[in-house]
Amino acid sequence: MLKRNGEDCEHPVPNYPGLLTASEFKAYNVAVPLVAEEVRLFNERATTLSEIEKQSPGIAEQVTSQIARDLPSLTVLGKPESEWKIRHVLFKSSRSEMLFCSRDHEGEQQFGVVEKFGPQSPFARVHGDTDLQMTGNNAFVLLQNYVESERSVLQLFRKDIEATIEENLSEKFPNQNHSRVVRAISARCGSQLPVESEKEKPAKSVKIRM
Repeated sequence: MLKRNGEDCEHPVPNYPGLLTASEFKAYNVAVPLVAEEVRLFNERATTLSEIEKQSPGIAEQVTSQIARDLPSLTVLGKPESEWKIRHVLFKSSRSEMLFCSRDHEGEQQFGVVEKFGPQSPFARVHGDTDLQMTGNNAFVLLQNYVESERSVLQLFRKDIEATIEENLSEKFPNQNHSRVVRAISARCGSQLPVESEKEKPAKSVKIRM
């Protein structure tokens, strides 16, 4: 049996290919509850993005062919304000919903991803209840760019989770190497996210608020 720092590597944990020692397994069980909600949110959003990516050809075809005249609309605050027709709900959460919208702009149809917040949310109280995330003239490309941009931010969120684990374990178990424990818990965040492609991106980047 493999040993590490004099201890047998004998404890399997989900999604991690290696085995942890007794000390590492103890630290693992201490750290998992500390980031359980963050890991849940990560996996929930990653699953949502995969669904949007899978459905994006159909969504793009629908919004391109659909007549927008009688659809519900919303106003995006800014300079200047702009009115957008709601074409598709990408997803809803307890705090906001992400909407795929369109508008007539300089004689052409422009598409946009708009996040709409509940009126009592902290963001809405400060900035208003809508936030234009990104825009483009091609519905399918915009959806693909949206997915890739949010996946890029999810990777940063994963690094934040890892940093939180390291910080907490360093306080609770000083003078120990926690690298394998950090990797084991990070592995609970689903499979490795794909690397962002080199295709052209919109000027305005997307934000994800976990």
